[in-house]
Amino acid sequence: MDPISQTFRAYWQDFLHLTAKASQCFADADWHGLQQLSRVRFERHDQVVHELVTSLNGSLLDWPRLKAGFLQALSQHPARELALTFFNSVYARLQPGEDRPFNGREFAPIALAPYLRLPMKQDLAAVMEAVLDSANLPMALKYKGNAATQLAQRLAPMLSRSDYPLHLDVLTEPFYRNKGCYLVGRLNTDHLAIPFAIALLNHRGQLKVDALLFQKDHLSVLFGFARSDFLSLSPTPSAQLDFLRSLMPHKPASELYNALGYYKHGKSLVISELEDALARQGRFITAPGIAGLVMMVFTLEGQDQVFKVIRDRFGDSKSVTAEQVVERYHLVQRHDRVGRMADTQEFVDLRLPLSHFDSDTLAELTQSCASRVRIEGDWLLLSHCFTERRMTPMNIALGQWPERRRDILREYGQALKDIATAGIFPGDMLFKNFGVTRHGRVIFYDYDELCPLSDVTFRALPPAQYDQDHLCSEPSVCPGDVFPEEFRYFLCVGDDAKAVLGEEFAELFSPDFWQQAQQQAQAQQLGDFFPYPKALRF
Repeated sequence: MDPISQTFRAYWQDFLHLTAKASQCFADADWHGLQQLSRVRFERHDQVVHELVTSLNGSLLDWPRLKAGFLQALSQHPARELALTFFNSVYARLQPGEDRPFNGREFAPIALAPYLRLPMKQDLAAVMEAVLDSANLPMALKYKGNAATQLAQRLAPMLSRSDYPLHLDVLTEPFYRNKGCYLVGRLNTDHLAIPFAIALLNHRGQLKVDALLFQKDHLSVLFGFARSDFLSLSPTPSAQLDFLRSLMPHKPASELYNALGYYKHGKSLVISELEDALARQGRFITAPGIAGLVMMVFTLEGQDQVFKVIRDRFGDSKSVTAEQVVERYHLVQRHDRVGRMADTQEFVDLRLPLSHFDSDTLAELTQSCASRVRIEGDWLLLSHCFTERRMTPMNIALGQWPERRRDILREYGQALKDIATAGIFPGDMLFKNFGVTRHGRVIFYDYDELCPLSDVTFRALPPAQYDQDHLCSEPSVCPGDVFPEEFRYFLCVGDDAKAVLGEEFAELFSPDFWQQAQQQAQAQQLGDFFPYPKALRF
C-alpha cells in the first residue's frame, strides 16, 4: 500500500475516534472537552500532512503512478471524497505551484441512506417517540412520552391535511456543538420535504428536549457559517451531506462540509464552486462598502463570497502588522464563533483567470497588494488571501432598509454582547466591519484589531478637571487601555441608534460589562448560545 493512502486511512480512523468522544463529553457536561475535540480535529489534518511530507522526498516520487494507485486503493472507501483532498494537500506541499491532481469530481457520492425511515401510520406523538427511541442519544431522556407529545403539538400546525407526510426520515447520529445536541430529519409528503431539528440539552445531568426547529431558515442558521463545527459521527460523509442538502438546498456543499469539521474538503469545494461560477462568465469586482485600510476586498459577481488580500501599506490609524492580522484570522478559525463571527478559508498561491477581472479592481490589487499579487500569463496569482461569505455591510443595510434599522441595531448590540461573552474584543466596532445576512443576523467579519479580552484593560474615563477637558483628543492612556464610555460617540449617532444602543444596550458603554466578561473568560465560564429564537424553546 502506498504511504499516502495508508496515512489517510489512519487519519480517517483517528477523525472518527475523536468525533465519537463527543457523546461522552455531552453526557458528562464537559463543555471545554467538547470544544477541545473540535480544535484538535481542526488541526489534525495539517499535522498529519506535515508529518507525511517530511518523511517523503517529493522529487523522487512517481506521481502519475501514485495517483492511479491511490484512486484504486480508495475507490470504495466511505470517505473517498475526503481522501482526494488529502492527496491534493500532500501534492501541493511537495509540488508547489502545480495544478491539483484531483478536482473533487472523480468519485460520485455514495448511494447509501444514512437515515432511518419511519412510516406515518400512527399518531404523530407515537412517531416522535419512535424518533427519540431510534436515535443514538448520549443519555436517557426522562419523560420521553411527554417530550414526544410536546414535539407533536409543535409540529402538527405545520402539516396540511391535504398533503400529510407519508413517512419520516431521521439521522440517528446526533450533532453536538457547545452545550447542544441535535437530531435532524425530514417529513416527506408527495410534493415536498419538511425539515426539522430537535434540540436537546443536558439539564443538570438529565436529557431534556429544548426546542423544535421546523423551517429551512431555522436549519440554515443552525448550520450557519458564523458557528463552530458540529461533531457528528458519520462513516459516510457524502451520504450525510446529501441528506442535509435536501433540507437546505440553497446552502453550498462547501459550507456544509465546513459545518461538520471537514474544513480541508470544504476549502477544496470552494475552488470547485468558484470554477463553476467562472464558467457563467462572472467578473471579479471590488466589494461594495467602505474600503478597508488593511485588506483589499473583492468579489465575483453572482457569488456569495469575498476575497480578502492584505495591503502592502496600512492606513495611518492602523498600528498592526501583516503577521498580526494573519494570526487574528487564525484565532477566529480556532475559536468558538458563537454565531457572530464569519468563518474564513485561507489560501496560498490561489490562481484566478485574469480575463475575469474588472480593470479598476485589477489596478487596485496590483498597486496596493503588489507583494501578494503577480501576473503569470493569463492568470493572476494571489500568494496569500482569505475568503469569507459575502454579506451586506451593516452601514449599507441601515441605509437600504430604513424600516429595519432598529432590528438591525438590536442584532448589532446582541452581537457585541455575544462576542464579549465568548471572550473576544472586536477592537474596531464601526458598523462597516459587520455584515447583515439574508436572515437578518448581524455578523462580525473584520478581524484586523480583534483580540482576546485578556489583552485589554477596560477603564472608566477620568473626571474632567476643567470644562475644556472634553475638547482634549485623548485621556492619558497606556497600551491596551479601552474606555467603553467613548463608544457612544461613534455608535449612538442618530435617533434610532440612540434609542436602541444608547438605551436598550447601555451596558456596552460601561467598563463594568466588559470587566465582568473578562472575569467570566478568565474563569473559563462558557455562556449559553442558542442558535434558534427564544420563541421556539419549550
